[in-house]
Amino acid sequence: MEQNPRLAISIFYPSTGGSPLRGLDLYAPCQAEAASLLREMGVDLENLNVTDELMTSGTAVTKVGAWPTVLLSPGFGIERDMYLGIISNLVPKGYIIVTISAPYESMFTVYPDGSFIIQGKDMSELKSSDYNGWYLLLESRSQLISVVLEYIDTLNRSDPELAGLFDLGNVAAVGHSLGGAAVLEAAKLDNRIKAAILLDPSFHLIRWDGVTSSVPVLVLRQEASTYEALAAITNEKIAFDYLEGQRKAFKALKNSSLYRINGAKHMSFSDVPLHYGDLHAVQVHTVTVEAMTVFMERVLQSDHLPQTLALQLSGTVVPINCEGDPI
Repeated sequence: MEQNPRLAISIFYPSTGGSPLRGLDLYAPCQAEAASLLREMGVDLENLNVTDELMTSGTAVTKVGAWPTVLLSPGFGIERDMYLGIISNLVPKGYIIVTISAPYESMFTVYPDGSFIIQGKDMSELKSSDYNGWYLLLESRSQLISVVLEYIDTLNRSDPELAGLFDLGNVAAVGHSLGGAAVLEAAKLDNRIKAAILLDPSFHLIRWDGVTSSVPVLVLRQEASTYEALAAITNEKIAFDYLEGQRKAFKALKNSSLYRINGAKHMSFSDVPLHYGDLHAVQVHTVTVEAMTVFMERVLQSDHLPQTLALQLSGTVVPINCEGDPI
């Protein structure tokens, strides 16, 4: 997509046939550059093979009514497709997932024409205390989500392979960390987004003064969900601002559910722990997809918004209040 900077997306959809996906396949035609950078970061390239469930060059499966569409905005610094643990579990349940790049912000970005760009110096040096810098990133991210929705609408009308596959009346947006904050900002303004799923979002960056929203929201937090637990692992000011933002968000949101996943850390929602041989994320991905599926079925597959989003989930997924305490 010819934005500035150029925006790249990946599309994962139900299909038949094809060849098994290997982790480095995602970074064609720049596998060598991606492999070199990942090795420098200490990644065992065999650990990129997160799943055997995804295929390449398969034939899209069509169905009456098309497939509900999920947009995915990654965490800061994380390459857009490093969520295969979630993607590979969600696509077979009947969803199309579109992952959205964050050029110059993520560790690297690959373009189909062979361009390969790495994280910008200003991004790598961005301090956690530089809220103005983070606000600019957040605004850009939220705008790109709407840009991608426009582009998907074009694909759905005229692309020779993908036309008619996207159910754009049933769109959910999911984001991790900064991506989660961006999804919530986008959902406040874009009524095409029918449901928002936030994976340990950056609540300290969201501004809610005078804003209310009725979009159904599911929040899945890491286990360190209270101020005390968060302050023990991060900057105390950020922990304070995070909880303050969370309180404001759930005062402004009219239809939201807040949970934490026991055993989850902030990065557990991505594939990054798996790349370093930390397999605890496998279970986190399983219960995350369980929660996402139940939530989206309640919201997207009904003719009306449910009055309450209390969900019956795995015992690992614990409901919490806006302070992060179990309820």
